[in-house]
Amino acid sequence: MRANLPPREFFIGKEIPGREGYRIVEHIESGGNGRVFRAYSEQLKNSLACKLIPRSNLLASHDWKLEAQKANSIQNPIVVKYDTPIEWKGRYEGVEIDCVGFCAQYINGVSLKRYIQANKGNITIHFTEMFLKNILELLNETEFKSIPHGDLHAGNVLVEERNEFQLAPTDSIKVIDFGVGSSDKLAKNDFDQTAIILKSLLENIEYTTCSPRDKFAFNVLNDHFLRHLTEQDLTRDPYARRPKNLFDKLNDITKTFSEAQAASESITLTTPFDYLSCEQIGSAHSLLQTLYSNLFLGLDIIESPNNLVLTGPRGCGKSTVFKSLSLKHRLNVKDESAANLKYIGVYYRCDDLYFSFPRYQTPVNPEALDLPVHFFVATLIIEVLDTIQAWSTKYFSEAFSKTEPILSQKIWHLLELEHDTTFENNHFQPIANRLRKERKRAVEKQRLINDPSQKLGKYFSPGVLIGVCDLIQSEFYFLDSKPFFFFIDDYSDPKITIALQKNLNRIVMSRSSSCFFKVSTESSISYAKSDVDGKNYVEGREFILQDLGLTFLVEDQGRKLAFIEDIFRRRLNAIDGYPVKALDELVGNSSSKSQNEIALKIREGKVEWYGKEVLIDLCSGDVHYIINLVGKMVSSVGNAEGISAIETSPKIATALQNKAIREEAGNFLSNLKGTFKNGQALVEVVTAFGNVAHSNLLYRDSKNEGSSSPHQASRIEPYEDPKLSAEAQYIYSELIRYSVFIEDRRGKSIRGNVVTRLFLRRFLIPHFNLTFNKRNSIQLEPGEMETLLLHPKEFVTQKLLRQAGEILPDASQTSLKFEG
Repeated sequence: MRANLPPREFFIGKEIPGREGYRIVEHIESGGNGRVFRAYSEQLKNSLACKLIPRSNLLASHDWKLEAQKANSIQNPIVVKYDTPIEWKGRYEGVEIDCVGFCAQYINGVSLKRYIQANKGNITIHFTEMFLKNILELLNETEFKSIPHGDLHAGNVLVEERNEFQLAPTDSIKVIDFGVGSSDKLAKNDFDQTAIILKSLLENIEYTTCSPRDKFAFNVLNDHFLRHLTEQDLTRDPYARRPKNLFDKLNDITKTFSEAQAASESITLTTPFDYLSCEQIGSAHSLLQTLYSNLFLGLDIIESPNNLVLTGPRGCGKSTVFKSLSLKHRLNVKDESAANLKYIGVYYRCDDLYFSFPRYQTPVNPEALDLPVHFFVATLIIEVLDTIQAWSTKYFSEAFSKTEPILSQKIWHLLELEHDTTFENNHFQPIANRLRKERKRAVEKQRLINDPSQKLGKYFSPGVLIGVCDLIQSEFYFLDSKPFFFFIDDYSDPKITIALQKNLNRIVMSRSSSCFFKVSTESSISYAKSDVDGKNYVEGREFILQDLGLTFLVEDQGRKLAFIEDIFRRRLNAIDGYPVKALDELVGNSSSKSQNEIALKIREGKVEWYGKEVLIDLCSGDVHYIINLVGKMVSSVGNAEGISAIETSPKIATALQNKAIREEAGNFLSNLKGTFKNGQALVEVVTAFGNVAHSNLLYRDSKNEGSSSPHQASRIEPYEDPKLSAEAQYIYSELIRYSVFIEDRRGKSIRGNVVTRLFLRRFLIPHFNLTFNKRNSIQLEPGEMETLLLHPKEFVTQKLLRQAGEILPDASQTSLKFEG
């Protein structure tokens, strides 16, 4: 598009059409679509910014005045408002000029992009918080009015120069350019873009020179806010993409810091229901150790010497178990078993991979293909060197000191990086420092891959990481052939795009005796099972797929109960003097009731959900949900003080448990509506299924070993592969991505076809008045599956039972149609 930009010389010195007295005096900036000039009126002693876009750079269907309309509809004062539209035509040295544009208030300052470049390493926490507060206030209004900016990046944020005459000069920003010339499909999400800008600011803060309060703020912004801004699942995170909640949390940083200082230097629980996710725990290794249960279901598979793709609903503990198995964590908590390891666990969370390669697409230039590989390999080698050094110096100090210089020389040679050959560089730390620079080089070059004048240079190949691990294994005798387990956390599309996964899968799916890769992803559809070279990876051969949601569904009830009870025992006992020490003291048990008895109670309209067995059944691996649910029950009776005053057993009445269980399912569906643009469609699909399944329970009986009982279906079983249309497949994928249904690919249909069955997420079962019985299904023909996904109301009309003994038309039989 830049090729269409008009010559800037044409405009200099000319009066703006329709703006008497205002002449263009200087060119300020050029973007992909147009140019910005400064105009000045000698008579009014005033400057204006004049933005001009060649008409040829506008999309044919685009209303170029829309940018001004959007900006002028926003009340927030940081948005620069636009004046009367301009159309400017002419001719310059044989070039036809045909531009449209606007005049606006002139902001005396520079773009945030240039501000960051000019202040590398000198950005302050104060400035960063100021930026974020202003942007969150803006997002609060744009979200409410459904007027997204659509192109929010550091070039479209201006930093005003401080007014020297102010008695208390402050930093301030302005936001420009609501994305003229961009289609809705090309518009970028404002929260994702804010996170990318925030990451750039944080990278240019000198952490070591910060005050204790500012270090605390840095960690909150880096560990929490970046995730809140990019989190798409509103059912999971109360701060996710919620400007008001984020704004309040930002304002509370100083207060939170003061409370943390007053309490203790180490992070502890204040209630048993704090820290529902591993990300909230951050670097508090002792707290992670306190909360982690080694009864974690599926642990044997995770620790097996195989490449692994670990999936499961958000909050099922993927991050917790990965981080807990890392050697760095075990060293931090003084785990004595760390001296005798089966493997060297290296943990890496993909957050900085996302911020370094956002919305990654496979480059046209093949020379740029290894840039993400270079970044990824450098990052993991740094983690390997840091981990090995920390472990070796603790348990094998003398052997490490002797071997480190020799091994370092070999690693330098393998990496093929130019370096000083002095003795000081023959250690792990100089290698790690150089690799940090290589990470930055890869990111900087990635931004320039479309510039034909750039020479990209040479980068690491996928095999370099395994080569380094092989060297370390062979040189340190005390490793005794222990493999490296790389725990790669949150390797999920859309943050880590399918294109980026296919690029990095050349590493992640490598097979080697020295390295095994364990990646966690939200669901099976969030992971690419192939690489950029076109190789497809086969489950069971190149990797094992472990779905924790399904693991929890099929696991023995005793093991599930032992795990959940251990989770609560740890939390309840982590607080001195807490009035209860075990889960059953709070909620009691309901083990005496069978699922058939519950189904009959539902028919009578008298069912009540309570007890620890019900909590176990509600769990689809999403342990955070159960902890949060019990926390709300406890809150309803007055927290610890209220529990202490209750003398009955269980402490929480069954009616309160039932109410909380049903309300929480409703909250999930309500939040699901706002999760993505078609969230309402997901709710309609699951509601249609739930209503049909409930009607089957009410009016249909199933024979089981000679006796009859209500038909208790909580899963969908297709007769055969439905071969969905693209539109239906999209809805299906989102249902799986957000774990509204959990896939079970183990079985065959009654026709002998291998099919994927879908279990309803378990905590939705009470909401639709179903049971946890897994014996029955709602069986669907391919066309019926398509109807459920695209026309759920029609599906209900076709499949809903309205009276006992009702027989619905068999969809497998094609009806005859007569013309006449």
